[in-house]
Amino acid sequence: MNAKVEKFLLALPEPKQQNALLLREIFLSCSPHITESIKWNNLTFSCNGDIAFIYTYKQVAYVNVGFFRAVQLTDPKNRFEGKGEKMRHIKITTEKDIPVTQLKKWIKESISLNSIAQKEKTKKKK
Repeated sequence: MNAKVEKFLLALPEPKQQNALLLREIFLSCSPHITESIKWNNLTFSCNGDIAFIYTYKQVAYVNVGFFRAVQLTDPKNRFEGKGEKMRHIKITTEKDIPVTQLKKWIKESISLNSIAQKEKTKKKK
């Protein structure tokens, strides 16, 4: 874990910190190619482009997991919240709120979508 990521996580109060650590483990377990960094003051996960990010606000008791391509992801239980053009998020207040299986599907789907987008960019440059 790099120093900026560690600083971000340590600054979170409990139980937000524990939830963020669990979410981080889930992301990093999905692919050895996923990287993490702090972008826009959020913990951001990338693989062939940005996948998702963890963010929160001081006045709320939860952390959000936002996906950059959420509108393209399969969401059979309509868990995503938000009205962004592409991004959506889910709220995590307790460990029980973490939909592990669905998160892993979204992460893998996001990696696939980013790979397709990268291939299309490469084709356009030729």
